[in-house]
Amino acid sequence: MATHADIADRFAQEAGKPDANLLLARSGNVFVSGEGNRTLYSYGKHFPLVHLMLDRQGSRSWWLLNGDTYSVSTARHQAITRNACKRTGLPMLTVPFSCLTEAGILKDTIEPVDVEPERWDTSAHVVDSIENVPSSAVYTAKKLSDGRYEYRTYRHWLGAALFRATYRVSGRELGAYFLSAFDEQETTPHYFLCELPGDARPRTVRDAFLALKPPEVVAAEAAGVICTRQGDVFAVPTRLTTRELAKLTPKRERGAHVLHLSHKATEVAIADDGTTYARGVLHHAPFESWRRPEHRRRPMGDRRTWHVLVKNTVPVDSLGRSRAWSRGGNVD
Repeated sequence: MATHADIADRFAQEAGKPDANLLLARSGNVFVSGEGNRTLYSYGKHFPLVHLMLDRQGSRSWWLLNGDTYSVSTARHQAITRNACKRTGLPMLTVPFSCLTEAGILKDTIEPVDVEPERWDTSAHVVDSIENVPSSAVYTAKKLSDGRYEYRTYRHWLGAALFRATYRVSGRELGAYFLSAFDEQETTPHYFLCELPGDARPRTVRDAFLALKPPEVVAAEAAGVICTRQGDVFAVPTRLTTRELAKLTPKRERGAHVLHLSHKATEVAIADDGTTYARGVLHHAPFESWRRPEHRRRPMGDRRTWHVLVKNTVPVDSLGRSRAWSRGGNVD
């Protein structure tokens, strides 16, 4: 009977070819279905593992892998599939399919522009007894001289990617550039997918990150000024004193949300022209009661200097919602 690895290997070698000779699993745990037999699934159609992308001539071109996570067994299926696709030599792009769905992106329109290599992180752990070693690491755990046990865990990080795609919203189909990456300044890098501004023409992932900076930040950094960022909020230091700020707006609030976003600052003042000033510390405060903060607190300079707050350049939809999506820790 064909193993999961056999099915994945045969799929990687045969998918997209005329009269492809694919293997079927009796259990149905890993199977091929739909779209010309170009998609491999784990346990059901709710979780695609990989989709084969074709070029304009209909030939095998590259692999679109699902970066979402679901369960331990599905994670094993993902590792098997990833390795099988690597062996074909075709380019690979890994993006959480859940984010593609939320963005309305049509998968077969995706065109990679720049894809950075994936990476693996290794962590060592020491526990008092073998019973405290996870079952997946029991056979590789080492007993130390003091009687404790050391084992290692491995974390796969998908590579940052810039791509162009068509997305559907309100019955219309529009084209845009998208950045799939991690916010590396968080304690645990935080995944996000976002649409880039319409006038952006990035050619690299680095270009895409730069395109997310508003003009105020670009100008300040060019002058050697250090700005602060938390998620999609930038803080640009000013030379305003509190007395000078009071002439612009006498009203100040403590712990208020800023820019109609899920971020608060220690002290906030909004001028008549709508400019938002703040000082102290930025902290993430989602409006939804069920949602936990996703960004660590960020002091703004010396905490006494007033800063102008500006949002990044990610476009907003017709309802004023940012065209950006995150998946917290649920990313491979």
